[in-house]
Amino acid sequence: MNIRKLEIFYQTAKCLNMSQVAKDMYISQPAISQCISEIESEIDTKLFDRIGKKLYLTHEGKIFYEYTRRILNIYEESIDVLRSSKSNKGHLVIGASTTIGTYIMPHIINKFNKKEKDIEISMIIDNKQNIEELILNNKVDIAFIEGTVSSKEIILKDIWTDELVFISSINHEWNGKEYLDLEDLKNNKFIIREDGSGTRERFEDFLEDKDIEFDSYIELSNLEAILNYVKLNMGVSCVPYMSVLSEESLKSINVYRIKEHNINRPLYSAIHKDKYISKPIKCFMEFCEEITILNNNI
Repeated sequence: MNIRKLEIFYQTAKCLNMSQVAKDMYISQPAISQCISEIESEIDTKLFDRIGKKLYLTHEGKIFYEYTRRILNIYEESIDVLRSSKSNKGHLVIGASTTIGTYIMPHIINKFNKKEKDIEISMIIDNKQNIEELILNNKVDIAFIEGTVSSKEIILKDIWTDELVFISSINHEWNGKEYLDLEDLKNNKFIIREDGSGTRERFEDFLEDKDIEFDSYIELSNLEAILNYVKLNMGVSCVPYMSVLSEESLKSINVYRIKEHNINRPLYSAIHKDKYISKPIKCFMEFCEEITILNNNI
């Protein structure tokens, strides 16, 4: 078995469409079928069920798929490491969940670039769930997220702390309150982040812990859009405090905390357990760990 065969299996298992794989990899469909048959024969295991015109991974196929993904990730990484070792320069691809990518990473990358001029950085910003997939598929070198992950292949390290607050329009019935009571959260329409968001996960955990049901009015993937809906008094929301600092100073919205209940959450660095820690990755990780976020400001 060789890398090429593993790549063919991986792509076939990923999209379950040999015609598409043949087109993407510029090989014939019979060649793909022959490759899969050779792999199945070599490991004496059936990897696909062929039912009608559709392909399905067997249980063993799903297991082999996960190991193949890791093997290919390590192979690609080894090539990158060997290439980068010939130069003093480096390149990092960093993933970040929406809040961290929008409000924290710009300041950190700006400071880092001034200190380490030979390390180039690319950023991918998405919700936590999608960033987790990028880590598993070796599309990012290191990532920064809120909340936990489902995969045991990812190593998390608690490096910062964030605070969530509640916001409303200046015309909302909460106006004039210094703090909110838990009862105030009931009978309100909430404008919340989409499923897979770390902010939403923490918000829902808090309400569930306090046995409070909420009415989800609109789900949005953009924090700025949430602010615009709240300003129009179309609902209230729970957002990272760092995302509303400027609006609070301008008094365009009202910001509240729950009396005797701070909603804090850890922010994590996340990296695949098989990832080779290159000098650029180590340099950036150490730099981030030295950064202090004070009152949600860097």
